[in-house]
Formats: sequence, C-alpha cells, structure tokens
Amino acid sequence: MRRVLASLTTLSLLSLAACAAQTSQEFDLRLREMSGSDERSLLGGMGRIPDNTYQLDEDTRILQWRWDTSYISGGWAPAYQRVGWGMWVPIGGFPPTLVRQGCIVEWTVTKGSTQSYRWSGSGCTNVSIHSSPP
Repeated sequence: MRRVLASLTTLSLLSLAACAAQTSQEFDLRLREMSGSDERSLLGGMGRIPDNTYQLDEDTRILQWRWDTSYISGGWAPAYQRVGWGMWVPIGGFPPTLVRQGCIVEWTVTKGSTQSYRWSGSGCTNVSIHSSPP
C-alpha cells in the first residue's frame, strides 16, 4: 500500500512539474509575440491598463502589470493510534496553508514601440494574456 501511495505521489509531482514548465514557456511565448508592437497593441494584448508606469526619460517608459493570487491549500488530517488503555494519540497530518502566487510583467516602451519585457513570479502560469498564439 505504501509503495502504491509513494508511486502515485511521485507521478503526480512529476506531472505537475512538467505542466508548469510547459505553461511558463507558453506564457513567455505569448509575451514574445507582442515584442515590437506599438503601445496600443500591447495594451490590447495584455487585456487591461498597466498597474504602474515609470517614465525613464523623454522617450522611454516602463509599463508594469501585477497579479496576485492567494488560496488556501487544504491540509491533511492526522491519523490516530491507540496507546495504552483507551488513549488515542494523533500522528502526522498538517494544517491548511495560505499560498500566495504573484506575477509581475514589465515592458519597456520607447517612442511608442515595445522594446523588451521581463516577467517574474510563481503565479505567472495562471495569468491570461490575450495575445493569440502563432
């Protein structure tokens, strides 16, 4: 029984890791498609106005989008083992955990045209970008 559970856990973790890597690549591809477009197309592709804008010089701005997703990951109830005459003791288990996943995407726009981008965060795989894949 333990071997089966260990095998299922290992397969689940490997599947999740493979999906996350693929989704990160897809997210980066969608951003890369918008490279070289004008600012209006960028706003349409991102699906909303930026959360922050920074003016670097007369011709260059940084546009920043932020996403923050929080959820509670359920815990596992402990198992109980009988000790002595009628005393039950909890073994293992863990409480629910708050998981925060954020994503920051920044675009450098020079003279109205997108020049470069960068993104960071563990929540970027959950972000919907409206640009269409090639």
